[in-house]
Amino acid sequence: MAIVKAPFLSLGASGKFANTLVASTWKGLKTMRSYVVPSNPNTADQQTQRTLFSACVSAFRNYLTAALGRTAWDRSALASGKAQSGFNVAMAGMLGILGSDADASFCNTGAAIAGNFIEFTMLNMDDGAAGDEAGNFEIWVGNTPTSLLLSELVAIAGSKVTGTVDLGVAGDIVYAKTRKDSYDRGGIFKFTLID
Repeated sequence: MAIVKAPFLSLGASGKFANTLVASTWKGLKTMRSYVVPSNPNTADQQTQRTLFSACVSAFRNYLTAALGRTAWDRSALASGKAQSGFNVAMAGMLGILGSDADASFCNTGAAIAGNFIEFTMLNMDDGAAGDEAGNFEIWVGNTPTSLLLSELVAIAGSKVTGTVDLGVAGDIVYAKTRKDSYDRGGIFKFTLID
C-alpha cells in the first residue's frame, strides 16, 4: 500500500479506479493500493473466527464503556508507536483470550485509592458481570506510559485487582495497566496517588 500526498491530483480521492487501483484514507493517511477481488472461503474455521470477532466487538461496545477505560486503551495505542486505535489494542487482547476463555475478565476502569495504591475494576466479557477470573493478574507500573515494569501479581477480589505496593507519595503521577496470559487486560491508566 502506497501512502500518497495527492492521489489523482486531488487531496480527497477515494474509491476504485478502472478495476486497477483503490484510493482511500486509512487512519488519516491517504493511501493507494492495487484492486483485488476479495475472496470469501466461508470455511468452518473462518465462521468460527467471524463469530469470535463479533463477540469481541460486542464486548468492547457493551461492557468496556467507561470513559477512563476508553482513554486508557487510547493511551496504550499511542504508547505502542503503531498506527492503531485504542479499539485495535483492546481487540488484540480480547481476540487472543476470548477464543479459549469467553468468560475472561478485562478492566473497565481504574482508580487511585488511599495509601498510594491503585485498583482496577474488572468485568467478564461474556456477560459484563463483575470480574471473577481465577489466577493472578500482573500489574505493570511506570512514570510514563512507555516505561511500565512488572510491579506485582494480584488475584481478583470482589471484581477488583487491587495493588498492594505503595507507589509513592500523594500527588505523584503513575501509569499502570493489567495483563494476564501474555495479553493486556486493560489500557494504560494515569493515576494521581492519594494518601
